[in-house]
Amino acid sequence: MTTAPDGLDLLRIAGSMARFGGWSVDAETHELALSPEGRALLELPLEGALDFDAVFALHPDEWKPIVAAHLERCLADGTPFDLETPMHTAHGTLLMIRTIGEAAYGPDGRIARAQGAVWDITPMADERAKNRALEERLELTLNTISDGVFFIDHDGRFTVANDNGAAMVRHTTTELVGRHVFEVFPEAQATPFARSLAEALSGGERLVTRAYYAPLELTLEATFYPSEDGVAVYLKDVSDDERLQAELRRTSAILAEQAALIEASRDAMVVRALDGRIRHWNRAAAQLYGWPAAEAIDRFERELLYDEAAAYDAATEATLRDDYWSGELDQRTRSGRALVAECRWQLLRDADGAPEAIFAVMSDVTADRKAQEARLRAQRMESLGTLAGGIAHDLNNVLTPILMSVQLLEQGETDAGRREILATMEGAVKRGADMIRQVLSFARGVDGRRETVSVPQLVDDLVGFARDTLPKSITVDLALDDAVSATRGDPTQLLQILINLVMNAKDAMPTGGTLRIRTTELVLEDSYSSISHLAMPGRYVAIEVEDTGHGMPPDTVEKIFEPFFTTKEVGKGTGLGLATSLAIVRSHGGFMQVYSEQGKGTRFTVGLPATSAGSGADARPAAPAPEVPRGHGELVLVVDDEPSILQITCQTLELHGYRTLRATNGRDALDVMTATQGVVDLVLTDMMMPVMDGAALSAHLEEHHPELPVIAASGLNSNGGAARAVGMGVSRFLPKPYTTSLLLTTIRDTLLDARRAGMVTE
Repeated sequence: MTTAPDGLDLLRIAGSMARFGGWSVDAETHELALSPEGRALLELPLEGALDFDAVFALHPDEWKPIVAAHLERCLADGTPFDLETPMHTAHGTLLMIRTIGEAAYGPDGRIARAQGAVWDITPMADERAKNRALEERLELTLNTISDGVFFIDHDGRFTVANDNGAAMVRHTTTELVGRHVFEVFPEAQATPFARSLAEALSGGERLVTRAYYAPLELTLEATFYPSEDGVAVYLKDVSDDERLQAELRRTSAILAEQAALIEASRDAMVVRALDGRIRHWNRAAAQLYGWPAAEAIDRFERELLYDEAAAYDAATEATLRDDYWSGELDQRTRSGRALVAECRWQLLRDADGAPEAIFAVMSDVTADRKAQEARLRAQRMESLGTLAGGIAHDLNNVLTPILMSVQLLEQGETDAGRREILATMEGAVKRGADMIRQVLSFARGVDGRRETVSVPQLVDDLVGFARDTLPKSITVDLALDDAVSATRGDPTQLLQILINLVMNAKDAMPTGGTLRIRTTELVLEDSYSSISHLAMPGRYVAIEVEDTGHGMPPDTVEKIFEPFFTTKEVGKGTGLGLATSLAIVRSHGGFMQVYSEQGKGTRFTVGLPATSAGSGADARPAAPAPEVPRGHGELVLVVDDEPSILQITCQTLELHGYRTLRATNGRDALDVMTATQGVVDLVLTDMMMPVMDGAALSAHLEEHHPELPVIAASGLNSNGGAARAVGMGVSRFLPKPYTTSLLLTTIRDTLLDARRAGMVTE
């Protein structure tokens, strides 16, 4: 057996090396000995005895069991060990220590001690960590490259493959790494790729090969970069990019190749130095921003593209800190057009890993963001419409008893002064009802009539109004397309929209100007996102109303269709005109758009579905009878959850020859029907009630009392929409607030229809 050197010899050997010390631990006493270099390394006293436990405690807690296990095994059976562990010095400095240990045997052949060396490898460990970080960064960078990057060793085996490259050749990185090139791609052995690979591995020269590879049905360009470890291959799918062949052949460096790829992109790609000066500017950037490369290069990107530097500076700071940043920025073109760019910025580093430049990919997403804003605006307006509809319903319930009470008081009043006061009150209530109908027009779009509307006639009516209303300082200019004939809708509502636009134009030209009215026909082949909503493909009649007034800034244009938004002075505008117009246009299946520039005027476009001109028109509702009809003792069940409406309605009916029963909801009404054994002649019910609403009540009566006529009343729709929505058991619809005359006429007509149908016994 070879005699091992004693501990002192080992300590002397260790002491001859810097940052390297010797150690030994007695097998029986666990007495610890350290060379002076070892003591200095761990910042321990250079003289005196050492406490084993105190020195061992310098290991972090999570490493103590591991070190103790190796030391005990070495003392027990002589197993050597070689560990790399963190360890504190006596002064608290954290080091990375390599500890080598082996057993030393005594004359009797038994293990006398464990001995070895400690070595400060902190610089080496830091370097390894840095290398791992660089490897991870390299892997991340490789995987952000859209083309393929591969490394092949001298044996022809893949050692590295990025994700996009593996996907391009229809494999995964796991399937490639470690396998021979021709094991994975046997058909490539007789191709130019194989010959170029062999030359690159043997000749040490960079080669570029482009050829069609049949198994993948792709035309590929491979660039081979020889290195000491083999060859790096940059693979690109050039099936749709053959036009770059000449330029790629002239490329002699990786950066030049990347610049060529950037040049072919449809996204704007810019490389700028850390000071912000533009180094590279591709064709797409020139097309998007209007600056040719010759004028853009060496300019500061911030001055060229940005009005506000804060967001740009914050994005630059994030890129320098995190190596990558993505987000949206507001930019401008050479002509001053504002755009929203989706940006992806990558920090580029030099060979030493120092930041060198920023590579930016930017896409124009202005149209997408405008479409998204239009959708959000439409959703917001729909929500406001729902709120406005609910408020209008409640206000109609308030106005109904007031209006009927005033009319009841008028019947018995002989004093002229009091009658004048009551007439004033009635007029005020009706004006309030008209305002609510305007709110409902915004909220629901108002169904209205649907008849064939002659567009030339509609424009003639508009021009007549404009010439009678506008001052002489405003000139009306017409440009009508003879191909535009007709649309389908409510002519009154459509004229209301156009008149509103003309009045807005008048307000925009206080010192005079030109009002242009133009008609054209549009054919939308694809869906069109307007300011209002998504217009479906088809033929549209476009009516444009344009003024040469003061125009509007972009932030005002964005809000112009929002309800209650107005640019007029307090008391001169409700903010519902354009919102109501938009609601009407949407109910007609059309769209609205606005374009305005400050100082250059405003143009509104109303698009309506085109139709062929026809002669027939929907019948208009008959005018109400001039006299107030009376009942003949018929029994009417009135159902409403508003006590004031219930009270005044019953009083009105009783004063005009009817008998009445009352119920506050549908469930109470059914109880009344049961108690009276069905002798009721007619039911007048509100549609929105607790417990059981009018729709459920009318459906129940339709099933169990089909002979009983039902009138539905609601403050939500004044054009029959609620009745059509119910669909079962409703004979007529009564809009709130209703007058005494309308109430009595509706009940009389409903009873007459029921008698004619043989449903009610005379």
